[in-house]
Amino acid sequence: MKRKQAKKLLEKYMNGECSSKELELLEKFLESFQKKDQDWPKSKYGNSEELRKKMLSVIKRKIKAKQNDNRFLSNSYIKYAAIFIVIIGGAVFFQNSNEEKPGLIISDEAIILKLGNNEIKKIDANSGQSFANTDGEIIGTQSGSQLTYIDNKVEELIYNEIYVPHGKKFQLKLSDGTFVHLNAGTSLKYPVNFISGKERQVFLTGEAYFEVAKDTKHPFIVHANGMGVRVLGTHFNVNTYAGSEPFTVLVEGSVSVYENKIENEPRISKTILPGEKASLTGGDIAVSKVNVDNYIGWRVGSLIFIDLPFKEIIQKIERKYNVTIKNSYAELNNMKFKGRFENESIIDLMDVFKESVGFDYQLINNEIILTKP
Repeated sequence: MKRKQAKKLLEKYMNGECSSKELELLEKFLESFQKKDQDWPKSKYGNSEELRKKMLSVIKRKIKAKQNDNRFLSNSYIKYAAIFIVIIGGAVFFQNSNEEKPGLIISDEAIILKLGNNEIKKIDANSGQSFANTDGEIIGTQSGSQLTYIDNKVEELIYNEIYVPHGKKFQLKLSDGTFVHLNAGTSLKYPVNFISGKERQVFLTGEAYFEVAKDTKHPFIVHANGMGVRVLGTHFNVNTYAGSEPFTVLVEGSVSVYENKIENEPRISKTILPGEKASLTGGDIAVSKVNVDNYIGWRVGSLIFIDLPFKEIIQKIERKYNVTIKNSYAELNNMKFKGRFENESIIDLMDVFKESVGFDYQLINNEIILTKP
């Protein structure tokens, strides 16, 4: 294949226009492509030989996915294909950018803290401040994306509540030393200070990862949309987003998961072990083995989905990027996909889906509209 033909084929690949036969031609070209006699500039993606191997790996995986009808998504092809177009064309070396393209406006909502006296405070994750109770006593200090509470000895339960909007994450260090990582679109109600002799109880809507400080005398309980999680001290993730069944995934130690029912009624309770997921479904608790990393990657910015329906993937994207997605291509809703994305822009992400799934999209302010091609 001549250089000009290869460049044209790579451009077709980036635009999602390659047939299965053209993918195979591209694979053969990459297998034979050699530029060892030239010293290509380095970038974060490596030199031409490293790029060739990466691109070839992505192409092979895509061919296999087409053969198996397995809808596996990878964002790599956009970066590597664009770079290779430049390499074979002999132009200036391509540097990928994660800057948002014109047409998409991401709104910046504040993190909200509601104090015990119902006073509302806005939290700027780029600065810091202290919070006091009605007596003027400092109860907590915020620095960047973490709010740390002071262990003041009290005899009355006073609750604070925090809300983290879409597009943001936040951390709390409660007065007992427990760390809570809050995902986007999440609220947590919790005591400013825990009371000696009483259980440590918090109330979650959304998703959070808990690193509970061990205290055998004071069990820690998470109330989460009809599900209760009871621990003495361990690490676990709880998800209660609307539209899906609440579940808990255990990282270490052990937790007891139960259904919150009317007081004095018998309740189902199950203890799970590390690497297990407990879901509240139809009045029962289903336990299954899972890959924990797929459920806690959100803490470091990863977007991961394994055999997840497209309509639920849309919800994940909306929370992570603080956008609204309107899907008028209804056939996509129940299709299931696998994928893992790290710190890609929303544009990169949508381009991956456009290539792999086959839809068109428009950007209007902070709204993305999906249409059938």
